[in-house]
Amino acid sequence: MSQPIYELTTLEIKVFSNPKVYAALQQHLPDAGGELLGVFAADIGELSRVLVLRRFDSADAQAQARQQLLLQKDPLGCGEWLLSMQSDNYALFPFLAPPQPGKMGRWYEFRTYHLRQGTLAETIEAWKEAVPARVALSPMVGAFAALDGEQPRFLNIWTYDSLEDRARIRGEAVQQGIWPPKGGPANLTKMQSTVCAPVAFSPLA
Repeated sequence: MSQPIYELTTLEIKVFSNPKVYAALQQHLPDAGGELLGVFAADIGELSRVLVLRRFDSADAQAQARQQLLLQKDPLGCGEWLLSMQSDNYALFPFLAPPQPGKMGRWYEFRTYHLRQGTLAETIEAWKEAVPARVALSPMVGAFAALDGEQPRFLNIWTYDSLEDRARIRGEAVQQGIWPPKGGPANLTKMQSTVCAPVAFSPLA
């Protein structure tokens, strides 16, 4: 059985073009392939970026959709406002349930961690032990291992009702010894975070 592929596409767009981009994405994404899980606007981090999260049944289905997108003169109807577009492929950590559409929080934090070579398997095991206690404090959309790129890395997506809740919950998790996973930080080489808000038509809201 083929493993589902999760694709995160980041659109860098012209400043203040967000409403036009959202309208174009709402029109064109249904025909772009895969299952749309979420569309998010960056609010903290690198701005003027829209993140699109999709799930594909197989690597072949994802590759076909990617090729179709790259051949378009007007990708996703956003060509007029598009400055750059990057797509990354991920596999869900095997112990996690697949993300499902629904309302999870006002804010979604996308955290990308780069890893030392050869430490992905032990990182997944450490997360497997630590995640149950951590998600009791705030929901997690998922954690995903990157399938492309030179540097091993993984993406984790968390949701919060407010930025104040985010700061409080993260502090509590550290204070209680729930988070980070035991031994996890020693394997990290780089961390990046973007806090986003779901757009009006995002299945994850």
